[in-house]
Amino acid sequence: MGRNGVTINFSGLDSLVKGFERQPAVVKAEATRIINTVAAKVEKTAAEKAPEDTGYLLQHIMAEPKGALNAQVISTARYSIYQEMGTRKMAAHPFMGPAIKAHEKDLYTMLSNLLKEGLR
Repeated sequence: MGRNGVTINFSGLDSLVKGFERQPAVVKAEATRIINTVAAKVEKTAAEKAPEDTGYLLQHIMAEPKGALNAQVISTARYSIYQEMGTRKMAAHPFMGPAIKAHEKDLYTMLSNLLKEGLR
């Protein structure tokens, strides 16, 4: 959990990222652009899937570039985790997890294709 909200990071791409570490700077820059683009798409999808009452939650979902080959999508609303996971008194209304799921295959495919092109 980040900033009293929800932070979700892509994982399981470690070997793919290590492949990019050995690539020329232009390939790493393109990979970073792809990661940031997909993070922005995750942000948009999370906002579309988030429960909307006052709009506060929607305003606090954001994609943040975190340097080369790294980005995160966060929700800084203090109650984000309760919406995402639910409580014993309230059902879950997941928005971050489904947004990640909607775009993780695209991220993997785009990065895999870039890495294959970079190795030629």
